[in-house]
Amino acid sequence: MAETLFAAQPIYDSRQRIVAHELLYRHDNGITALEVGDSLATSEVLFNLCTGIVEHVEHFKKPVFINVATDFLMSGSFLPLNPKDVMIELVERIQPTPDVVAAIESWVREGFQFALDDFAFEPEWEPLVRLASVIKVDISLISIDEVRVHFEKLRHLPVQWLAERVEDEQTYNEYRELGFDLFQGFYLARPIIIEGTRVPSAASQLTFVIEHLFAEEPDLYDLVGALSTDPLLVVNLLRIANSPYYAARRRIESLKEVVMMLGLEPLRKWVLLIISLQSTTPVKAKLVLTRAYMCSELMQLNTADQRLSGPAFLVGLLSGIDTLLGVKTKDFVNKLNITDAVRDAVLHNKGGLGELLASVEAFEYALTMKQPIDPDNPLFGIYQQCHFLVDEMLSAAGFE
Repeated sequence: MAETLFAAQPIYDSRQRIVAHELLYRHDNGITALEVGDSLATSEVLFNLCTGIVEHVEHFKKPVFINVATDFLMSGSFLPLNPKDVMIELVERIQPTPDVVAAIESWVREGFQFALDDFAFEPEWEPLVRLASVIKVDISLISIDEVRVHFEKLRHLPVQWLAERVEDEQTYNEYRELGFDLFQGFYLARPIIIEGTRVPSAASQLTFVIEHLFAEEPDLYDLVGALSTDPLLVVNLLRIANSPYYAARRRIESLKEVVMMLGLEPLRKWVLLIISLQSTTPVKAKLVLTRAYMCSELMQLNTADQRLSGPAFLVGLLSGIDTLLGVKTKDFVNKLNITDAVRDAVLHNKGGLGELLASVEAFEYALTMKQPIDPDNPLFGIYQQCHFLVDEMLSAAGFE
């Protein structure tokens, strides 16, 4: 059943071409953004934008305008979007204190652009005017004569002017003739409800980590940055690195040290194990992780190219994503930035990776149904080895 993810209202230029969409908080139960609070509303819209599964994606082929709460601005985090694809709206409820201005300057240095929403031409907002790319004027709250005075005073600035709440053709023409660049309102288009399937937060986290861990050439600093977004994950990795399982000669105190000490392949497996256990029960995690390890080990037996061990592990893990996270495998896998070989193996058992997965799943079925299994079957030995390894890792990570 489709759920409401958010609403999108088009923004037009002076030739009535759609140039962007403003994303608005909407919820199936009718709760408003003011009721849930700016911070939660911002987070939910962002999360649904980045992870929600929708049938029609034309709304995201243009930049999006989105409100960001003060605490998010001050957090030191940045949006999980390409800066060129987003315009951050600063609502009138934000107080432009020196700390807020400094935070926005930091965002601008990262390439993000800002729109002053419902701009009321108050003197205290002057420090933000020089940082803005768009000035939005709610024309229902101010006369065009007053707007003309402010517009003439500030028209030297390198900003675009947006008339918000344009309700009729006459108003649209008046502001276009005045020199405004952008227009938004019921005269042009009402907000459109965007529906789709909400993905659990664990699925979003796993998507983010997979795409960094399994990049063709992972960058150390990008990887550390990606993992650092999850404090609990960092704590667990530090605990593992300092456990008797590795017997480190000195205490490991930074995530960068953990990554360098473990190496890429072990790191991939530890991270996916931790996230799996945070997302589901140990029993389900053991089942899927054992399958992933079996795929990896079987690949190492079948080929001299050890680089295929990682993709084989990923195939085994993704094949059980429905068990781990309770989401449809097809929907989740199709949103990942992974190779066609991995995707085809998981969804259609195609290629060498697909055949390998099919053999492991057939073995699991035989084991579950208590069918006779030849002790000389190499998969039997691999299963025992991997089952024991997963148990050991769970113990080392403190998830017994």
